[in-house]
Amino acid sequence: MANNIRQRRMQANYINTTPSAQSPVYSLLGVGAKAVDENPSAQTKSRRYIVDKSSTKSVSGYDWNSSFDIDQIRDQAAISFLCNIGEQQHVGEDAETEYVIVDLDQPITGQENTYHARHFDIAVEITSFPNEDGEMGCTGNFLAKGDPTEGVFNTSTKTFSVPSAT
Repeated sequence: MANNIRQRRMQANYINTTPSAQSPVYSLLGVGAKAVDENPSAQTKSRRYIVDKSSTKSVSGYDWNSSFDIDQIRDQAAISFLCNIGEQQHVGEDAETEYVIVDLDQPITGQENTYHARHFDIAVEITSFPNEDGEMGCTGNFLAKGDPTEGVFNTSTKTFSVPSAT
């Protein structure tokens, strides 16, 4: 029995680089991205009943975020978009967009170039523009605004949709 660990390249990350436009324009966050790490950050609650010595714990929600570390390769639309948020010190809606995580190892049967995906509304937090031996970088976090939406993403048309239930 082989232990096949899922490879990072089996997950694609797309950012809507035109959040104020009528239709989203999703750009791949790929070349230049050194790390994009998802952190579900489960929130728990604890209660101890009078008949127990130990507490009973449960998951009550999530404080989801995704940290990123990128090189400033400005001809990459997603990277240029993210760097601009920090450089212009955008706040509120100007620092918000959509983010889609696409599972390339989960194709949708009968739909070419279409894969399982999760859509997040996010606020973009830029934390630093590090200098790494003369090369500029950018680090920060995608901060979830509410719950994710499960659906599908077509990598050719770069569209996210929620299939209707049958």
